[in-house]
Amino acid sequence: MAEIQASSTPELAAKIGRNPEHQPYPDWDLCKCKLMYRAVWQKFSQHLDIRQILLDTLDAEIIEDSPVDYFWGCGIDRTGANHLGRILMQVRADFV
Repeated sequence: MAEIQASSTPELAAKIGRNPEHQPYPDWDLCKCKLMYRAVWQKFSQHLDIRQILLDTLDAEIIEDSPVDYFWGCGIDRTGANHLGRILMQVRADFV
């Protein structure tokens, strides 16, 4: 984390953070969705304007339309896991 915090640019911090050799926890693959849920919930609990935008989606499916991310998004061929979209839908349901 110190290396990321000391990065000279956000782009460099993101590059370091995406390096699979720098796992924040030994069980990162098992806990990253839970941690993302907590972060997303915190964001929408603190910012009422974007919470309302999320709530206004009603029961629509939310898709993280990232052509390069097959874990958090849907990937270019839409076969990705869309974990971020699922988390956003769960947070939305939890605020209702």
